[in-house]
Amino acid sequence: MATTVRVAINDDLPPLVWPLCCPKCGSTESLVQTTSRLGRVKSIRPNLTGGMTMKSDILHLSFPMCEKHAQETSLANLILANSPVLQLLRLICFMGALFALPFFLGPVKIIGQFGWFSLFPLLGVVGILAIVWAKRASSLRPTRFDPDMDVFEVQFSDEDYATQFRVKNVKATSSSLTEAPPWYMRSLLWKVVVILLFLGFIGKLMNH
Repeated sequence: MATTVRVAINDDLPPLVWPLCCPKCGSTESLVQTTSRLGRVKSIRPNLTGGMTMKSDILHLSFPMCEKHAQETSLANLILANSPVLQLLRLICFMGALFALPFFLGPVKIIGQFGWFSLFPLLGVVGILAIVWAKRASSLRPTRFDPDMDVFEVQFSDEDYATQFRVKNVKATSSSLTEAPPWYMRSLLWKVVVILLFLGFIGKLMNH
């Protein structure tokens, strides 16, 4: 079962220390550095030229893995990356998979009716299979930033490796720095409340 660890990022914290073994198989031989990337958009604001200015953070995590599993994990993490483009591609795959059932019930007839568009469900199924494989193949993956804190989450497939990581990074993974705020202190909640109040105010003005 996957284990998720919350990690604080701060200039005052020491660099992360990784166990000197492969997070997939535990091997200590033929280790190579594997890098995964995690990004977030911190703010989008209008600028003086009439456009929009976007401020973002990009985090690169480099950790040792055996040569056998390094490329596998890199590809899996790329498929599961939390970027807008890949999120859109995954959504397209899910949509395509929804149309796959009629295709399997009558492929010849459907190909004749829809032509090349009938490949869309097949591509969707292939995409879903790739996502399932990636989730099984990825042994260490940064999953997301906390929207309200300078904290990111890492998912480990091996619980013992995750424990070793915590021990080597006690300060960065301590609950005092990484504990999530309660739901009523989440900024997203209050943003939604403000938007709903604003829409209600506009609706009230329009009714008058």
